[in-house]
Amino acid sequence: MPLPDFTSTTTFPPFTSLPFTTTASQPLEKQEQQQEEEEYYLLAEIKNNMTLTKPTLICTDPTGATSFAVVFDSRSAVPGPDALDLARLGYKRGATLVLPRARRTLRASSRQEGDGEVGNGFVAVSRADEAGVRVVPARLEVLRRVGALLRDKDAKWGDGTAGGRGCESCGRTTRRDGGRGANEEGKGGLMRCTGCGEMEYCCKECQVKGWNEDGHKGDCKAIKAIRAIWP
Repeated sequence: MPLPDFTSTTTFPPFTSLPFTTTASQPLEKQEQQQEEEEYYLLAEIKNNMTLTKPTLICTDPTGATSFAVVFDSRSAVPGPDALDLARLGYKRGATLVLPRARRTLRASSRQEGDGEVGNGFVAVSRADEAGVRVVPARLEVLRRVGALLRDKDAKWGDGTAGGRGCESCGRTTRRDGGRGANEEGKGGLMRCTGCGEMEYCCKECQVKGWNEDGHKGDCKAIKAIRAIWP
């Protein structure tokens, strides 16, 4: 699956552009209808955990201008069969939720409240839809930057099996063989990062440089998560 354009407001609409639903949970019988709709995702960076009676996260969208709640409305905050462990799922402050075909929900009592925060609604996630929610352990800014980088790499090199991508640190297209001298080419292929499986290096020195100096330490988990969501 090709990576989407993370700057597209069609594929990744802001919260205020989401369609409304009048029920707190999306009925199962509407799933076939949803599958026929154009695929879109709400990117929601988690700012705070505001759980009281139901697991609730306060988030912002890519515009950064609107705060809204994501409520797992079929779940409970009380330990038991209906509890949802947000921390175990990685739904923590600074991470970004990816919610396919998200909709805004208005409580029946708030439908006449005007244009205030209450009138903007919230995102309700039913138990049936929980499996579709994914998380990237990075802020929205990082997700979009890394996503754009991966998209550009795919456009240039495809899946990378044809070779030619080169070491991420120095550009070398073959692996260095330390046993025969650092400047000689080894027979093996480039080393891939064991964390994300994406970035390639010609030697351990370049890998360490990429991790510590070139920013891969902060991007590795985000790359892995993005590739898992859009394989």
